[in-house]
Amino acid sequence: MQAETSSSKDGSAVNEVVYAAAHYIKPGGSFVLLGLAFVLTLVMLAHNGIFGVVETFSDEHDHFKRSMMFASIVRGNANLETIGTFYAGGIWPPLYPMLMGSIHAITNCGVGVLRGINVLLAYGGFAFLIAAIAQPWGRYIGIAVVALFVIGTHYYFQIRPESLVLLLLGAAIFLIVKYRLFSVGTQGQPSRYVLCGALFAMACLTHAFVAVLAIYLVMLALLAIRYRFHFVVAFAVIAGPYVAAQVMIHNGVVLFATTAEENLARNNNVFLRDHERPQADELLFAEMERRYKAGDKVTYPRPMLLPQGRYEQWLHDENKRRIFKEMAMEEVRADPAGVAIRAMQRATGLIGGEGCVPGQRYGCNVSPKIDLMAFCGLELLALIGLAYAAQSERLRASSFSFVIACVALLAPMIVTQAVERQFVIVLVLASFGGLARLKSPRT
Repeated sequence: MQAETSSSKDGSAVNEVVYAAAHYIKPGGSFVLLGLAFVLTLVMLAHNGIFGVVETFSDEHDHFKRSMMFASIVRGNANLETIGTFYAGGIWPPLYPMLMGSIHAITNCGVGVLRGINVLLAYGGFAFLIAAIAQPWGRYIGIAVVALFVIGTHYYFQIRPESLVLLLLGAAIFLIVKYRLFSVGTQGQPSRYVLCGALFAMACLTHAFVAVLAIYLVMLALLAIRYRFHFVVAFAVIAGPYVAAQVMIHNGVVLFATTAEENLARNNNVFLRDHERPQADELLFAEMERRYKAGDKVTYPRPMLLPQGRYEQWLHDENKRRIFKEMAMEEVRADPAGVAIRAMQRATGLIGGEGCVPGQRYGCNVSPKIDLMAFCGLELLALIGLAYAAQSERLRASSFSFVIACVALLAPMIVTQAVERQFVIVLVLASFGGLARLKSPRT
């Protein structure tokens, strides 16, 4: 009994020290550090020549080209042909190029400025995530997460939609955590559910991999529809027209992207059994074209929203999607064990990957070793955060869970395409998820 009393007193003393430290650590200091980190990031990238190079890299070229297309629309070239070409001319949802194109049309800025804006978008997301942490000292750990992300990855400054996704998800997570929007027994103000639904809808209109996470939130809203129907309404009003247009333009279910079938076939085709990935991809595309030329095609009628000049290309692409899906399902039925093994390999490939790619245009931010250490550190904090969230969350049917949210974001990567630039967003969300679940300091 005496030992038990002494242990209790020791625990109480530790708690008092923690509460006292939390009182003297000012919450605003974390945002000062975040602002300093933003400036240092810009300096680092400028030193690496990122803002001075007008050359675009890989998919960045497509995003920049589409942004310039929308900039011409904003400047007055807004006829049905150009609008239709912009809408149907990309495999990604349109919100990001609309934003960047509008900025370019108003400011006439160059590639370097647009990259700087992308960095600002990412840091905006970090600011919301840090604000969602109740413990002041937890916010400083959030700064460490930001530092590891900035050093260990190299996609956030490209003209790519992931930074805008980070901002929108950060703002939505802030609302969910700060106001307990999807917690059992919490009603929440309707306006906050409206804003949260709008943010998730815009995130889906920015990048397709958010769709599964958005569906998870919609399901949570439907389980307590009496209090959360505003979320569903806002999401449907903003994302609904785009989904309806996709259904009118394409054949089959296409929510927010048009490359899911291709990625599915790239990861599941018979050539992968006997060839390395590059050779298998070449053989896959050759087989797709062979089938198409051999008459394996359907002459779909031209959708009303599609410009006449794009009909032949559209017809080819729609049949390509169909053939890719057929080839993938043939392999799934023929070799389910191999499909499962490759899915596991994609998952381990993400975990064992690295954000730094030495020798490429957008490679290391500091050095290969330091960048790799930072990426591994980010993975470690994500694992700790996820473990803490799993331990502290009450897994109820209608209550938001960071663990399920991260799984929902990972699912499309494992099924279709494992991409590092999307995986790092999951790492950030997992890290901040654990910090957001820290108990509030005593007042």
